[in-house]
Amino acid sequence: MHRPRPVVMVGLALLVASCGGGSSAPSGSASATSVSAPSSAAGRPISFTATDGVRLAGKLYGSGGTAVVLSNMGDNDSARWEGFAPQLADRGYLVLTYSYRYPMNSSDFSGAIANSTVADLRGAVAHVRAAGATRLVLIGASLGGMATAKAAAVERSAAEVVLSAPLDLDDYGFHVTRAELGTTQPKLFLGSTNDTTVPFAHTEQMHALAAQPKELHGYADTAHGLHLLDGEHAADLTKRLIDFLLAKAPPTP
Repeated sequence: MHRPRPVVMVGLALLVASCGGGSSAPSGSASATSVSAPSSAAGRPISFTATDGVRLAGKLYGSGGTAVVLSNMGDNDSARWEGFAPQLADRGYLVLTYSYRYPMNSSDFSGAIANSTVADLRGAVAHVRAAGATRLVLIGASLGGMATAKAAAVERSAAEVVLSAPLDLDDYGFHVTRAELGTTQPKLFLGSTNDTTVPFAHTEQMHALAAQPKELHGYADTAHGLHLLDGEHAADLTKRLIDFLLAKAPPTP
């Protein structure tokens, strides 16, 4: 399907950053008072290999038999997960954040880079399984949401979450297929209804093609992807994600 170039460029840091402008939570907002304070425990630095042998870096939080792998937007800024990952670890999950093989905020984006995100994510999955995880949850935003949908189909995740992601990046030959969305694990699709980087209609389309069980929720906001975790809907989004995980893939020892 045809995808206009501004949507295709979700992988470019300048576009991704610009869409979040003005979404920071004001002092005293719900997101400042209702979200649980993150654990003070810092992630443990780790390294692992993608499925094609490329060496990658990441951080592990917490421990347990249920692992949650968090995949970045196209800006490749894993720090955007650092407020959320400890909250999952505090609830008994093993959590992995990581960086794709290309530099953060890189403007050198290509089809090869887009497609390599799946090998990078699958390498992260292999790492948490080697660390003892027996149950897997994949969560990804924007470009990482596409990689999540593709990897979840082959990695047999217990649940998956896709945030602000399109079905296709046509100009880069990167697509989420109907077959990849046809698996039967619980799926949660989220986004901003006024997102100008990836219009919510594209995330709705991915949800429509996905097999049951599935859920869809839109926020009345313009913030793209992980910028929602910085804005007025941060408390609701955090609670929604945690409640989904606890219900569909609870932590195990």
